[in-house]
Amino acid sequence: MIAILTNTDKYSIFKIGDMQIKFKTSPFLQKYTSIIKWNKGYIECMAKYSTLDTPIEEYIDLRYIAKRLRLPQNIFDNIKEVRIA
Repeated sequence: MIAILTNTDKYSIFKIGDMQIKFKTSPFLQKYTSIIKWNKGYIECMAKYSTLDTPIEEYIDLRYIAKRLRLPQNIFDNIKEVRIA
């Protein structure tokens, strides 16, 4: 399964099939530029912010977000790849 990471305004959105997890991010986030590593709920990626000249490395712990939303922790197990949209 392939998941999608994107952002809009001050929110990031992680899409898994028909389900999506939406979480608040910096209003200065312009876009995610690349995925460095996916590890079953943990994303290392590059992100471009309007306040910086070049993208920086960013870490997103989706397991923590899913736990707070009371989602099953195994929802990330079948995801083989994450892409930027």
